[in-house]
Amino acid sequence: MSTAYPLPDCPKIVQLLGLLFDGLDVKLGGSFDQTPAGGAWFGVFISDAGELVALCGADANLAATLGAAFSMLPVGVAKEAAKARELTAVMIDNLREIMNICTRLVMDANSLHLKLEQVYPTKSLPAPAAALLGAAKGRREFQVQLPKYGGGVLTFLSV
Repeated sequence: MSTAYPLPDCPKIVQLLGLLFDGLDVKLGGSFDQTPAGGAWFGVFISDAGELVALCGADANLAATLGAAFSMLPVGVAKEAAKARELTAVMIDNLREIMNICTRLVMDANSLHLKLEQVYPTKSLPAPAAALLGAAKGRREFQVQLPKYGGGVLTFLSV
């Protein structure tokens, strides 16, 4: 289904996030646990008018992987964070930067501008963002892997 904000494809994700992570591998598909107990984190994207327009989610494994790999934290730190479903403050800051970059993945030459409002664990999503989890007009999942660190599932949802 077409939305005002386009959903990315694998090459677009590799092109952008591959600048941050060497050897990034992205495949379409995957099962995304968006339940509060699942440990996923979401970037909430808003329009310039402040309206919710899209979400980008990283499951617990991918959030820990990206958050650790961005600062080259030890692989064991990422694995422990994923297992505990708890990110360190550094990982959260890193994930915020990555989600800010991911805004480019849901814009093209024809879409309106959007920006990152904030990142949240699923259990703390603001009500409008939590409602979008079950009512998105557009949704796409990707399996993302980083050498040495592992990976998980990345999802994009749009209004």
